[in-house]
Amino acid sequence: MERLRYVARAGTVPMVPLLREAATALVYFADDPMSLLTACRRLLDRRGDCGPLVWLAARMLTGLDPRQEAQAAVDALEADPTVEELDGEFSFGSAVLAVGYSEAVASVLDGRPDLRRLDPADPDSAAGADCVLFGSDCMGPGEALVDAEAVSAAEAAHASGVPVWLVAGVGRALPERMWELLSAHRQPDDPALGGLEVLDVRRFVTRVATPAGLRSPADAARQSDCPVVPELFSA
Repeated sequence: MERLRYVARAGTVPMVPLLREAATALVYFADDPMSLLTACRRLLDRRGDCGPLVWLAARMLTGLDPRQEAQAAVDALEADPTVEELDGEFSFGSAVLAVGYSEAVASVLDGRPDLRRLDPADPDSAAGADCVLFGSDCMGPGEALVDAEAVSAAEAAHASGVPVWLVAGVGRALPERMWELLSAHRQPDDPALGGLEVLDVRRFVTRVATPAGLRSPADAARQSDCPVVPELFSA
């Protein structure tokens, strides 16, 4: 239980170790379905900003073997091909405005010294970019939780006709019903959100970078393999 509390209170940490710690904590309850459900609910009460934790909990609750589901989820996150898929989409020398922090975005930019990185502090940089890029750890078909500065950057890019790409790797995109349940359950003043805001992806996002390549926001959510588990968000 102490390990579960650690995960629930964790701040901004890399996703793979976060998911691995959550899986290890939840496996403790694998032989007791009701206790597993309670543990998952408590975790998501504190981490409603994290799609991979929702995905992990839903898989463990619906799979025949929660232990196998937990390991499979960790393995899938470790092998996430989103970075490689995204890297192949940039032309040599493209001007990229990267906003906020995203592990995947940082990995792509670090591996592509040819890309011209524009200054997020420059209010005119969005208009001069070939692409505005930022990540989300939790999105649905119409909305996504993003860093606050990404919202204004997306609005500026949209006004200038500049493509906006949102990066959502393994576990980040939720099917519509799960996004609705999570959004209804999450409190607007939830301290776990810590500076995140809801972005209208249908209006402002051109493409979503997924493990299967660039997709529309609706397609990214439809391709989600997160099971629908309403019990996760009921009292």
